Amino acid sequence: MTNRYEVQDSAFVVTLVINVVIGVLGLILFCVLRRRYNLVYRYRYEMHQQQGTTVDQPPSNTFFGWIGSTIRYPNQKIIEHSGLDAYFYLRQIKTSLMIMVILMVLSAIALYPTNYYGKYNENRPTNEDGELVDEIKGLSLISMSNIERGSNKLWVHLCFTLIVTAVVLFFTFLDYREYSIKRILYKCQNRLCNYSVLIKDIPESISTKDQLTNFLYSFFPPTLGDIQDVVMHHPADHIFTLIQQREGFIKSYEVAQEKSKKKVQFVKTGFLGCFGEKREALEYYQQRINELNKEIESERHEAENNRSTAAFVVFSQKQSAKISVQTIMNRDYPYQFRRHDSPDPSDIFWKNLSVGYKSILIRTLLVSIFIFFLVFFWSIPVAFLSGFSNLATLAKISAFSWLVDIINKSSVLSGFLQGFLPNLVLIIFMIILVPIITLASKIEGFHSFTSIDKSVFSKYFFFQVFNVFLISAIAGSIFQSLESIVNNPSTIITLLSTALPGQAFQMINLIMIASVGVFLQVLRLIELIVKSIRIRYFVSTKRQLEEVQKCGPFSYSTSYTTNLLYLQICLAYSTLTPFILIFGTIYFMGAYLAQKYNIIWVNTPNYQSGGSLYPLAYRRSIVGLIIYQLVMIGVFNVYDFFWGNLVIIPLVATLLFWAHCEFLFCHKSEHGILDSRIAQDEDFPLNNQGIFYDAGLAYQSYNETQYQPPWYRPLMAVQNSSLTTSFDPVHGAAP
Repeated sequence: MTNRYEVQDSAFVVTLVINVVIGVLGLILFCVLRRRYNLVYRYRYEMHQQQGTTVDQPPSNTFFGWIGSTIRYPNQKIIEHSGLDAYFYLRQIKTSLMIMVILMVLSAIALYPTNYYGKYNENRPTNEDGELVDEIKGLSLISMSNIERGSNKLWVHLCFTLIVTAVVLFFTFLDYREYSIKRILYKCQNRLCNYSVLIKDIPESISTKDQLTNFLYSFFPPTLGDIQDVVMHHPADHIFTLIQQREGFIKSYEVAQEKSKKKVQFVKTGFLGCFGEKREALEYYQQRINELNKEIESERHEAENNRSTAAFVVFSQKQSAKISVQTIMNRDYPYQFRRHDSPDPSDIFWKNLSVGYKSILIRTLLVSIFIFFLVFFWSIPVAFLSGFSNLATLAKISAFSWLVDIINKSSVLSGFLQGFLPNLVLIIFMIILVPIITLASKIEGFHSFTSIDKSVFSKYFFFQVFNVFLISAIAGSIFQSLESIVNNPSTIITLLSTALPGQAFQMINLIMIASVGVFLQVLRLIELIVKSIRIRYFVSTKRQLEEVQKCGPFSYSTSYTTNLLYLQICLAYSTLTPFILIFGTIYFMGAYLAQKYNIIWVNTPNYQSGGSLYPLAYRRSIVGLIIYQLVMIGVFNVYDFFWGNLVIIPLVATLLFWAHCEFLFCHKSEHGILDSRIAQDEDFPLNNQGIFYDAGLAYQSYNETQYQPPWYRPLMAVQNSSLTTSFDPVHGAAP
């Protein structure tokens, strides 16, 4: 039978060749297309030319010049136009890259020669059939698999485990400290959200604006002038549905208006515009708009009689808002009068604003049950894919014996089916999860997009660690070990420690594919094709053109978790198969370059949370380190190396370090501090001029309407302007 180490190397080479070819072609294609399609590949700079933003510097127009422009782009400008969300996301990638580089160099010095001169092949054990196990060959010679059980060479691996712990803790401490400093200064800025508090679960006895204002005066007397405004939220989601219908007719009116310049337009008023009475389009759309205007106005007046359970309070002093949100004002807390740091107006998820605390608890329980079953349901295809990538597993299943015969005849086919295809499908399976998890998080009842992002972050990270790291690691062996697990469940710990080294190449292949995928995010070929088709054939009005051209926000929540997953994998295998660190380095280099480019010149933020996702990333980084330490304790025991249990010392040290960092940085990072004088000594723009370019709103811009629900804001008006010909709508350049 084919040596499994030769099969692994074959799969590795095939996957490497495929990814190198795709990566090089994608890079060349991007370098060609980006200079032609400016509105796709440097959208924010083109908008600066038309509207004025802080993105006033384009990337170099030379073939590879964009690489230098991206790397040299100053952090301060990123903070100004993309906020702390972007800054700390990129910093986390850069930190992961530095960890990979340091460990890659140290492993090449210490682990490669140690593993290469191991003596596993000289004393190979026998398998269940009494035959010698496969001889270790190829790349596996420089992995821990080549170390003889009980060898004194394992002291090197133990020392490397301590080094990994020290490196990760050092860099994560620097990042969390930097986050604390930047976050405190962020809370000192003159942002409207820093002056505002959201109050939820307001009792019925104080559910009007006057009653709530008088209640707050007992804490903040009117003579001090601390309370600037109180905005009651009257739930009326149905009005928003009417507004969306009206906006649809507005857009249809604009299209008909443009087309009527050539020919009078008619429309059928029945089902889907295919049946019913035929009428002149402009007249019909105007009639429907007028009818909805009256209905919306009537519903607005009725909504003001609805009981309000939530309100925004705008203070004239940031200190008053901080004091208000961190004190308990009602004896029935937390079920009544819950206070939150107010999100920025653009960050509010209005549909959930009136959802009470008890309702959130019930919803969270139901969603948690759903997620629990979804995790295990999703593990079935993941386990199948991982088992499919293990030739030994397929050989034991008679239904796949024909496939094994074909695979054994072609090393290229073997490499493709075991190295590339299963991992590609696995990545696609994880991507499909995102909209499901996002919908579940919205149903939970969170009142801001930032809170929804945090929920998606937590759920998606759990999904990926459980399914991609744990299930895919043991699935290749679990089909062969079910009987022993049923008879003795404790063997699953030994199984995990034994299975991880055997799945190292699958993880390397996964990271290779992910490296190409994350780099190709900068190409955005499908988006380019879709936009070009829509603009050429389906855009008739200026409003439609603006909607198609707009490049939306960067998805920090899912991108964070994906990066943390690959950091987790690289740490877990750093001692077992140290050359995985090479591909971890490549992944984080590609992620930093491609995603920094998109954040600077392409993606436009819809809201700003002040980097509030970073603490979640810090905690998951520490969790990843702890998982690595537990794995190494198990591996050292599998290798009959008693002294490996000393890893429990850095494990305890990691837990103490984690608690210490949370004590130092967590609370003051969340709410800021009352003493704002610290900002005078820091190189951080307080930006008191009244404008922010990172989607945040300045306190000076408040005019008593920003915290009004969207159904109370001015309605969309018809645009009479036609498409201009002063610039190419696809290329962004003058024709």
